[in-house]
Amino acid sequence: MIILALFIFTVLAEVPVWAKVVTDFEECKEFFYKDTEPQGMDQNARKICQKYEYGGNFYASLYSTYHRIPVYSAYKFDPSCRNQEARKSGNWFIEPQLSNLGEDTMQPETNNNRDRVKSNQAVNDDYSNTGYDRGHLNTNSFQCDDGRKATFTLTNSAPMDACFNRVPWKQWEQHVRDILKDNAVSGTAYLVTGTVPSLDYRIPRQGEFDDPSAREFNRVTVPTHVWTAVCYKDDNDDERSFSFGYIGLNQPDSRINIKTVPQLNNQLSKLYRAPEVNIFKDDCFSTNQETQKIIKHLYRTIQLPISDRLIMSDDILNTFHAATSRFDDDEGPPPSKRPKVTEVIISENFDSLGTWFKATERMKYVSGSACVQSQPFTGPVKSLSSTGIQKRDIADNSQELVCSLVKEEVSACTTSCLYKEEARDYYCYDGTSRERLCSPEYSIITVSGSKCNSDHTCGTYGYDYYWCWVDSSWDYCSPPLPIGKGYGGNYCRSNHNCGFYGETYTWCYTDYNDNWDQCCRIADDRFSALNGKTCKPDCPCGHYSESYLWCYTTDGSWEYCCTW
Repeated sequence: MIILALFIFTVLAEVPVWAKVVTDFEECKEFFYKDTEPQGMDQNARKICQKYEYGGNFYASLYSTYHRIPVYSAYKFDPSCRNQEARKSGNWFIEPQLSNLGEDTMQPETNNNRDRVKSNQAVNDDYSNTGYDRGHLNTNSFQCDDGRKATFTLTNSAPMDACFNRVPWKQWEQHVRDILKDNAVSGTAYLVTGTVPSLDYRIPRQGEFDDPSAREFNRVTVPTHVWTAVCYKDDNDDERSFSFGYIGLNQPDSRINIKTVPQLNNQLSKLYRAPEVNIFKDDCFSTNQETQKIIKHLYRTIQLPISDRLIMSDDILNTFHAATSRFDDDEGPPPSKRPKVTEVIISENFDSLGTWFKATERMKYVSGSACVQSQPFTGPVKSLSSTGIQKRDIADNSQELVCSLVKEEVSACTTSCLYKEEARDYYCYDGTSRERLCSPEYSIITVSGSKCNSDHTCGTYGYDYYWCWVDSSWDYCSPPLPIGKGYGGNYCRSNHNCGFYGETYTWCYTDYNDNWDQCCRIADDRFSALNGKTCKPDCPCGHYSESYLWCYTTDGSWEYCCTW
């Protein structure tokens, strides 16, 4: 029996692995969510179905022969493997079909074929003594048995900084694997791992003492970023389905950031300089309650511990050291009497209120903390350089906004209260897998500059305007972002956003001289009309043969609008 078992193992190990170059992914579409490949990637890259000669496929790769690295590999998580620790292998294959060698199966690199395959793909010597690993895209720790062996091909690897690949990226892979083993138990997990090629950095680099005839230099493009997108589709209950992504710079001390799939799409569109990147069709349950739960878990368990590093200015760092220096030895007071950090002030610059708004929304999504406006606006920040007292290099329209981080607690919500672009309002989940309208925690400052009572932040509280209690009376609050726009074309003032404020029409101040105008709730939105109305999907804001802007609205009437 022992001899028979060994014989069977030997035969299986010798089964050739196919890596078929195809014109489309029809033969291996099962590795893509809803059989749909990612959109917006390199259109000149070659498509490869990695498969066995007599068996099924293992994964799909989009490979750039120009950069000699894969743009991405698409694969599925195999939960049946008992041992999914990463394994090293000395056998890395090359793909003969990329170089028209007439072979149908992956081949080990040899002295006989090396020179013929180098024109269109990487070879092992390209990575030797460079400081870069042959980083798996379809990670071998997510597969087992023959599927694991099939990941060891240079069409599935890209130069990853050795420290990046072996420390932060590996840690993220381990956490994601654990999440999938615990949560992806009755469905299919689709993954896509990709690279963002740098413009002009390639390995191997020629050093000062390198013999130029020893090997070819500057052949394989090093990615600036590496990313992964995960889509889990539960077979029995869509509410248990989820998706997320993460991306990091290919550097030793890289910060890897968790993303929703739409956020990752947007970032990749900018990095690829593409009109639109779409990894998963319909963004794969990106608004599900389970998605929020998974993203918050990853943020708290791995992103914060690994990469939450603040940069302190020298004077702050010196002050901190001075305040704590006398407690550095064993003779200091007990821990209960040692100094405590009770307040941290962090200064960040954003190029617009819109950018700040997106950053705080993401903060709520991943950490459950809201940045609540805690000091009144004082209007645009003025440069004081002319007085000789202070010099500040700031834009003329800069505004100073002070907010405090608090744990978000919204009544009747079990998730964060987030702005939904498609609905143009704030929504949360109520604990029963249903979404409901919600009033976000965003400010404790009224339009008159007063502070709300500590137990009553700005909110709607059942009305169609924002307000809060101030001592024993009440006052209006400016509605939260996004910023509104006056009918005359001027944007609403930051501390007096578009709202009703007790009137029958929406209005706002458009400058700090108390000039006002009727307004649309969302600036630069062709479907936002006056008085909180929304233009019909087939009738965006326009002139329509009139001298003014207007549209038919979803309530069956018409209204003036602000942007066309």
